[in-house]
Amino acid sequence: MPAQACYPNQENEADSVEVEPFEVPDVVLYMGIIDILQKYNVKKRAEHAYKSVKFNPVKISVVDPRFYAQRFISFLQQKVFPEQSTSSS
Repeated sequence: MPAQACYPNQENEADSVEVEPFEVPDVVLYMGIIDILQKYNVKKRAEHAYKSVKFNPVKISVVDPRFYAQRFISFLQQKVFPEQSTSSS
């Protein structure tokens, strides 16, 4: 999948790397998924209950694995690969 890097206008900085306006440098994206091997057990359910009182229960990290999977896929489709999700729908 092609990726494009956007550089801020740095005309006044002598040490900046010069990039032509039409040049699109190669980009490597690194992504990681953490905590995939943790069980959603009684300890995690208690943590979810505690954090739900203090914060928005939909936005906290400790949620049911099915909801987490749905939220993660939605994030990927909307933020990481928006052009692919709209063209395939």
